Amino acid sequence: MKRFYLLVVIVLLFAGLLPGENLLVNPGFEEVEPAFWSPLNGTLGTDVIWEMTEVASGIGSFKVTKSSATSDVVGWVSVNNANLYWNNAGSGTYALSGYMKTVGVNTNPANDDARIGIVYEFKDESGNELATEYVWVDQSAADVDWAEYTGAAILSAEPASVVMKLIMGKDATGTVYFDNIGCNTADSWTMGPFNSGAETIKGWLNWYASDNGSYGIHTDAQAYTGSYSAELYKPDTTSSTSEIVYYSIPVAVEAGAWYKIGVWVKTAGVNDSAAFEPTYITKERLDDRLGLCYFFHTGNIDEEWSLSGGDKYVYVDQTTPDKEWTHYVVAEQAPDDATGISVRARFTSRPTGTAWFDDFSVQKMVVSGGTAISPELVNAVPEKFELLSNYPNPFNPETNIRFSVPEISRVNISIYNMLGQKVRTLVDNVMIPGYHTVTWDACNDMGDPVATGVYIYVMTSKDQRFTNKMMLIR
Repeated sequence: MKRFYLLVVIVLLFAGLLPGENLLVNPGFEEVEPAFWSPLNGTLGTDVIWEMTEVASGIGSFKVTKSSATSDVVGWVSVNNANLYWNNAGSGTYALSGYMKTVGVNTNPANDDARIGIVYEFKDESGNELATEYVWVDQSAADVDWAEYTGAAILSAEPASVVMKLIMGKDATGTVYFDNIGCNTADSWTMGPFNSGAETIKGWLNWYASDNGSYGIHTDAQAYTGSYSAELYKPDTTSSTSEIVYYSIPVAVEAGAWYKIGVWVKTAGVNDSAAFEPTYITKERLDDRLGLCYFFHTGNIDEEWSLSGGDKYVYVDQTTPDKEWTHYVVAEQAPDDATGISVRARFTSRPTGTAWFDDFSVQKMVVSGGTAISPELVNAVPEKFELLSNYPNPFNPETNIRFSVPEISRVNISIYNMLGQKVRTLVDNVMIPGYHTVTWDACNDMGDPVATGVYIYVMTSKDQRFTNKMMLIR
């Protein structure tokens, strides 16, 4: 049975605000292509393939196959890694490396057009070449098993662009696999290629310590919708306290806006306890728990990894080891310095078993119709229900109506004309405690503008009724 945890503060979603589009890239893992890489002069799935069986290590590799000569090189090309997220490419010596395996390739190439390998391109801010280096595979035989190939690049200036290409020259033929691509400053680490081992799907990154049997991968073994999900696993035989995370790339948010954040989760054989109830948002890192984690970013979300407020956790239901697909949803206001957000499927230190995560969501809350409503965060919860004066008054074309709610309760705010006829329902929802403001755009429930005149606005809740007058002047 699928379940839905509607956690307390999520009533905000129904207080005149509706969730907008999902901001995350590939939130349901259905776009099956590797993160941070794309085909170069080839077609994904035909001659440029994300391989899942032939690997040097991990779960994936980059495959390129050609049966005849082509008009240009064919292969894979990375994004610019120079200053991506926590990378900060500097000058100095770069250690270049990669694992390659060939099957049925042309041998003893006469020139570079017939060669197979990795191209490393370093450029400055103007696009001028700082260095271009090649690491070629061994083509002395048609079939050569996995081997690591290395090289070096020496840069006298910091590059603004570092791009890697995994290529078969235009005259090369056969099949080659690439894995564990390296491009790291040798003296002091300042950067490395993202998804160098073809591990993660578009829009996502991962981290896990594979030496203890753990993993965090995308899979077609389970899915809430579609065919894929993220699968995290740690055996109960390990004493390792290493985390497992599968996390999204940051997406832009608006400071001060409210966001709905959610995910569907299924568990099997996880560590359990009667005390491991699902939680709402907490900053406490609990070493035996697993669930959704997220944080807001500051600064340039493409070139920094700076956080506002640290990690936020939403732990799933671990009162039983096996739980069918369950939806965990929260809402939070982006901090004043927020520029982005990223989400994670996360095992903290000691969770064991398997959990699948699907259909992550980050949705900005948007106003419905011509009515806008917002909670105003204050230090204290109101002591009583109260309907305050609207402003401006008189007004044209819209006015703001303020009200307070001391406890979770259903609130109705409606507009009437002087004949007692209802003109508009502004609020009719369960509200969270707080001070709120709702905006009326001087239209009726059909969306038609109303005439100049005096109107009565009425708030009802908990058998209490409050009224005030306002004047619209067209």
